[in-house]
Amino acid sequence: METLEKPLSVKVKVLKEESCELTLSVELPAEEVARETESVFRDIQARASLPGFRTGKAPLDLVRKNFAQRARQTVLENLIGRGAAQVLRERKLQTIDAPKVEKIGFEPGKPLLFQMKVEKDPDLKVKDYKGLKITLKASPVNDDQVTQTLEELRERNATLVQASGVTVGKNHFLVVDFEGRIEGKAFPGGSAKNYLLNMAAPQTIAGFSEGLLDAGLSDVRTVTPRFPEDYPRKEFAGKDATFQVTIKEIKEKRFPALDDEFAKDLGLASLEELKQKVRQNLEKEVAERSDKELEDQIFQALLDRHSFSVPPTLVEHRTQALIRRTKNALERQGLMQPNDPKADAALRERVRPQAEKDVRLSYLLKAIASQEKLENVEADIDALKKKALEETQDKKETVETYFKDHLLSIRASLIEAKVIEFLKKNAKIK
Repeated sequence: METLEKPLSVKVKVLKEESCELTLSVELPAEEVARETESVFRDIQARASLPGFRTGKAPLDLVRKNFAQRARQTVLENLIGRGAAQVLRERKLQTIDAPKVEKIGFEPGKPLLFQMKVEKDPDLKVKDYKGLKITLKASPVNDDQVTQTLEELRERNATLVQASGVTVGKNHFLVVDFEGRIEGKAFPGGSAKNYLLNMAAPQTIAGFSEGLLDAGLSDVRTVTPRFPEDYPRKEFAGKDATFQVTIKEIKEKRFPALDDEFAKDLGLASLEELKQKVRQNLEKEVAERSDKELEDQIFQALLDRHSFSVPPTLVEHRTQALIRRTKNALERQGLMQPNDPKADAALRERVRPQAEKDVRLSYLLKAIASQEKLENVEADIDALKKKALEETQDKKETVETYFKDHLLSIRASLIEAKVIEFLKKNAKIK
């Protein structure tokens, strides 16, 4: 029959208490330490293998002599682990992360002393969240926006054709071969064959495109641009380069006529239907932007009304998430190099305020959900799961596994959506 471990005799003193952090002094009496030490040595004895003795048969005094350091470490781990867990349990502390143990005092024949720092959720009651005053600017779709979008559609559906009898201009597209050198040496990425160059696009290296203006077909030009000082690849930044560029083709855009045939190519019956579709899409975009603006103003109003601290660990986790997301995007665009400590530090400084704001907002939304009893989303989860099963009938097991593994995040997302909808309905919008 399993026996329950006897509670320790623990003396606890609050050294410092803040909104989200609590520092406690913990003392375990010398008698508890002695009992645990004896228990640990006997456990080691049962498994110890010393010369001249069978396993488990070595005298206890030899075990004490040969395993003193190991026993000390085990006693510390056992008593601190049990003591910290007991303190959290007795004080009903819901912690964010494992307690941080420090300033350990452990001497033979004396009580075991240590301090533990714990992070906890802030005590938060949200107020004044109904009737938030929101100002939204009306921005109806007009004919000019429809016309502009139609022109953008023509631009996206334009084709490149050979431009005959012309020299290179600012609106041409070129097919070129080029070979680049820095200080007389070829460099990685400095050469290419059949490279398509848009003369109208912003260039990474200023002066490259300009050096090709007025060139003719089959001309070979030497251009000498300088890499910008802030170029992502530091080994090239601020250096002069020389490129030999061969003009193989000069192309220009040919735009489709804005007529019924163009509309049919896009899967619609007529130009009039295309215009209606464009207007509907623009109106949808306007509605989505307006809804996003509404949410942003509601969130900011909540943050402005409530000043409170949040657990540093959660802020750090959110900061790391934002750093990873931003770094991945910048590295894909070639705007940031991996393993750049200076850039990493600057990015951390930039995203940390947003990280803290995100954590504070999450606490506010959770508190409102509790206060308004919006936390029951079981029916919503069932409906979401049913829809997923209907859409992927041949992957039932995959859906079941996904909902099982992500249940907490799905529930949190649905609760947050309910809170946001509640706030929108109760806002005063003008």
